[in-house]
Amino acid sequence: MPIDDLDDLSGIARYLQIAIIVEREIRSGQWESGKRAPSRNELMQRFGVAGETARRAQARLADLGYLVNVPGVGLLVTPPERWPAEPEDA
Repeated sequence: MPIDDLDDLSGIARYLQIAIIVEREIRSGQWESGKRAPSRNELMQRFGVAGETARRAQARLADLGYLVNVPGVGLLVTPPERWPAEPEDA
């Protein structure tokens, strides 16, 4: 998977940029509801970031209702009815 470009000159933290990109993918159906969300390692490789940055992006998506941590299973994409009405903008 190619590294997505993050804009370090945007003034938006890298973890927020990643969260916005993944949120758009979830809303578009690229990540199916009830299925595993992108792992920390996947985000690290895809965006070329440290583990803490990937973790913060996942935490942001969970806080917004796009992901849920299921003990013993991992992070899953939530159904659309749990998502905010409007996509998050930075």
